[in-house]
Amino acid sequence: MAIFAWAVHSLVVVALLPLKITQPCHMWRACRSFFYLVFLMFLLTPCLGMAAENITVVSPQKSHVAGQPILFHIQPHELLLTQKAVVYYRGIGVSVYRKIDMTSETPVDFIANLSGMKAFPPGIEFFFVVTDDKDQVFTYPQDDPKKHPYRLEINLDKNHPQLLKHSPAAGVTITTTNPDIVLEFTDHESFVHPETVRFIVDEIDVTSLCKITRTTLDYSPARPLSPGSHSMAVEMSDISGNRMPPVQSIFIVASPAPVADKSPVADAVSAEVNISGEFRHEIAAKNDSDTNWRFQSALTMRTQAQKDQFKVSLDASANYIDEDAPGPDGENFNLDNFLLQLEYGKQLLALGDVSVEGTELISHSISRRGSRLALNLADTRIEAFALRSNYITGYKEGLGLSDSDQMLTGGFVEKDLLKDKKLTLKATYVSGRNERPEDYNASSLTAGTEGSIYSLLLKSRLFDEKLDFEGEYAGSQFDSDLSDDVGEKSDSAWRAKLSGRYEKLDGSVGYRYLGTDFRSIVNSTGANGREEYTVGGGIRFATSSLRFTGFHNQDNVDNDPLFPVMKNTTASLNYNLFITDWPSIYFNCTQSVLRSSDEPAGFTPMENHITTLGGGLSLSKNRWHLSPNYTYTTFDDRGETSNNDSRTHVASLSAGYRPTDFSSINPFVTYVNSKTDASGVTIETWQGALSGFVSLFENELNLNATLSALDTQSSDGASHTNTYSAVAQLNWQVQKYLLKKGRQTFSIRGQYSRTEDHIRDSSADDYAIYGVISFGIPIKLL
Repeated sequence: MAIFAWAVHSLVVVALLPLKITQPCHMWRACRSFFYLVFLMFLLTPCLGMAAENITVVSPQKSHVAGQPILFHIQPHELLLTQKAVVYYRGIGVSVYRKIDMTSETPVDFIANLSGMKAFPPGIEFFFVVTDDKDQVFTYPQDDPKKHPYRLEINLDKNHPQLLKHSPAAGVTITTTNPDIVLEFTDHESFVHPETVRFIVDEIDVTSLCKITRTTLDYSPARPLSPGSHSMAVEMSDISGNRMPPVQSIFIVASPAPVADKSPVADAVSAEVNISGEFRHEIAAKNDSDTNWRFQSALTMRTQAQKDQFKVSLDASANYIDEDAPGPDGENFNLDNFLLQLEYGKQLLALGDVSVEGTELISHSISRRGSRLALNLADTRIEAFALRSNYITGYKEGLGLSDSDQMLTGGFVEKDLLKDKKLTLKATYVSGRNERPEDYNASSLTAGTEGSIYSLLLKSRLFDEKLDFEGEYAGSQFDSDLSDDVGEKSDSAWRAKLSGRYEKLDGSVGYRYLGTDFRSIVNSTGANGREEYTVGGGIRFATSSLRFTGFHNQDNVDNDPLFPVMKNTTASLNYNLFITDWPSIYFNCTQSVLRSSDEPAGFTPMENHITTLGGGLSLSKNRWHLSPNYTYTTFDDRGETSNNDSRTHVASLSAGYRPTDFSSINPFVTYVNSKTDASGVTIETWQGALSGFVSLFENELNLNATLSALDTQSSDGASHTNTYSAVAQLNWQVQKYLLKKGRQTFSIRGQYSRTEDHIRDSSADDYAIYGVISFGIPIKLL
């Protein structure tokens, strides 16, 4: 307890002392909030805090069938009043984002549709931008949305291979220094292509030394392994090009190994290039607004060399797009990213598209083009960086550091005050200028910004990591508009969090304060002038788990007389049940209350209650699976003059059946019903799809097909539309007749769509038939 008391005392000193110096008026609030946290820590079961992403993405989910329209459906949470929502999307491999304004079906439901003509392999990347009634802009994902967007992969054969087992198993200790490493894998709809398998041991690509079939991988190290931990990672694709993300594991060698002879040049060298692409040519079409022909290709390169403690690596990816159209869908050639890393022991120099570790108040991560230097000295870590302040792609900008008006510079020092990271102090500083920031505003260009920010972060892990503690204080100077004469404004923010676990219990409590003028030059979107509290708890049983989370925030904490004080309280309860050979079941319930107080003249007091109930189950057997889900959301407007009550039902059902090892049928249906009392209008949306796959002659010939329908109508008769679509593709795998490695496919693709407007009594249908050549060619240089 003496250690705990000392840690708490350290938090108070580090987190509150800056407030005492710079903002005496917040001293009482800070002390009061901190002791509330300590009280809640012992009063309530510890739990996990609320997620940073205050948005529910109802649709799209992780899987999508080709040719089916993409329904974007979000429910923003914990904002004031959402005035506008926009979804930005682009095809995977394309650099340019396009945007769709989302429609407000109810006060908490925003929906947009993307034509099924855009829903084709390899898929799309997207992010959301939401603006509230104070013109605060929120992006989802929260940090670096253009660099790290949501991703929806689309394949005609949707399922990637599965790793069945591997030996040595994860976490085991073995005594031999020359183990036989064996992996087993499968693909339910087709088969794994051996040429796409990539196997890495201790960060060295050893694929060329492996014996690989459609279902197994065997590898024996050429040299005895040293004692200690060893990592291995595998990735692969099936014959249809579906990539299994890397699966990693670690095993331990217990006995010492003899010293191996080393090459005079390098201990290990590897270099690999993967080229993939598709050429599509239109054979026939009606009312087709798409291109007559299109060529898209991607190239990825991975190289690495190591000698003793020195290692150098270069990873890069580039795309080429060309098409017969008024304007190309993105740049003809685009260097997506590149990263050159020079390592010596724990020291690192990185050039290119780097990712710098940030903090919660600055930005969780800082991903930009530039340079990064990391030094590790005993128990001290030092990093310095110089980065581009806005996002760039391509090769013309080089490292992107030639423009002083578009620069971020800074670094951090992290010091272990107690060994084994039981108490760590981290100091971070970033300054910069962003004269041409990201433009999320459809009507005008966002103003240039300039500023600096610093942070002090204290972390501790006590009692065998059963009690974790985190406190951070940050101060900022920020000019939100370089074109005016206002200049920079200073403000501060701080947060504290206690989390713990004991046997089957775990949890945390937290507090965060954001000053009215606090902004980070790294990521200026999000809320300010806010206080936030989080609390909750979790418990795990033998076959189930129960979690509770609570969240409370208050905007306009400094009582600006021009704005009301807004208070939002949210509580969630989640339950999961999983019994072997039985359906896994989940249930969740969320209640939110938003109230205003201290309203300025002319502002109508508001009080909204939002309730969400959801549940579902998932049942999977050898040849079939079934997953129904249902969510019900009510918006109860208790304002004095408004009646915006609404109710939203969302039900979905996905299933799959494999009658043979070389065929499958996958139905999917979703139903959305939204009603707003103010208008009395109910909007119903049905969306369904049926996809199928069959392969012949050991998958040398296969067929994919999808039928889908989308029906949207309003109860007042103002709108009613149907969209029907179909897509089929016959594939002939020809690699054994050509390069005998990689994947080369000749295909005939046909697609049809019909849109019916029942209000205007009109319809339009389109069809197109394409000849398609697709390829994937791995080339091992070294």
